[in-house]
Formats: sequence, structure tokens, C-alpha cells
Amino acid sequence: MGGKKKAAPKKGKGPADAEEDLSVDNFMKIYRKKCGELEVPVCDILKAKYDAYLDDPNDKISKFHIWKELGEAGTRAIFESLRQIA
Repeated sequence: MGGKKKAAPKKGKGPADAEEDLSVDNFMKIYRKKCGELEVPVCDILKAKYDAYLDDPNDKISKFHIWKELGEAGTRAIFESLRQIA
């Protein structure tokens, strides 16, 4: 007698699929907090991207280009926020 075979997992039914992706919202929450801690303004480019995402949540933010000087603290705020949501 052999052991019972496990059924293959069904696609689209896992717990990861059932949960809503909150990474963008979490990033902005953490980023705003970091900007406050480091006493730097929130980057208007990131704010505009987030506002566009709020208007259409299906339009995921996959990349952003920042063409202005952020300084060390501004850059640190972005990268520490990204690291916390990863």
C-alpha cells in the first residue's frame, strides 16, 4: 500500500492571492514617517505617483524616475522605506 497522493494546489486560490497588495500604501506611510524623522520634505514626484495610483489602483507603480536633488537624507528616506516593505 502506498501513501496518498497530495492534490496539486489550485492556482488563484492560495492565501497570497486572496490578500490585497498593500505594498504601495505601506511604502508611502513609512516614507512619510521617515521624511518626518529625517526632517526632509516628501518628494513631489513620489507624491504625484502615489496620487495617480490612488486614482487608479490597477495602475501599479513599478518604477519611478527622480530628476531632482534629494540629498543624503532624502535618499535615505526612500531606500529605508523600500527596505522595510520588502
